[in-house]
Amino acid sequence: MPDSQDPISDKQADGRNRILDVAESLFQARGYTAVTMRDIAKAVGMRQASLYYHFSSKEELFVSVRERLFERHRVGLQNVLNRAEGELRSQLEGVADWFLSQQPINFHSMMQADMPSLSQEARVRLSNAINQAIFEPVGQVFTTAQANHRISAVRPKLLVGFLLSLLESVSVVYSSEPVSHKREIVNEMILILLEGIQRR
Repeated sequence: MPDSQDPISDKQADGRNRILDVAESLFQARGYTAVTMRDIAKAVGMRQASLYYHFSSKEELFVSVRERLFERHRVGLQNVLNRAEGELRSQLEGVADWFLSQQPINFHSMMQADMPSLSQEARVRLSNAINQAIFEPVGQVFTTAQANHRISAVRPKLLVGFLLSLLESVSVVYSSEPVSHKREIVNEMILILLEGIQRR
């Protein structure tokens, strides 16, 4: 009996993942408020009512999309940081490479336009997901560097925010440039972050 149920479970998982893929693309392009469940159903090629079999609301779908996205970043960043073996510049360049290889998260748009439209519970879930996936692992890089007296005592969360803003700005301003050029610019900015711009 379990064997006959497995294909159904796989099919349901495939359907759910297809919805998540399509919804992620639409939310990325238009933002949370501009996308409707009807838009998603049409793009997936299913009846709108069928979406509610997988997700109870647009908000639940959006949060699931974002949590999946942040989990990808958590795993990717962990792999990058493990390979960098504790050298600060290599770690930051690895983080930059990871983000440049992904679709921009658009933190500003998410915080200014999407989050205010969500319930308190959804905002908390997404804030926790962002912290666990991105701010904590990258913040730990700066915390460790401070503990080893390699950088000044600046709030790690502030440094993470600065780095993410830099990466998103480069992705937007140089959107038509190849990744290799973006990487050169970001690596130069990381050097400025670490060494400063004032003459000594």
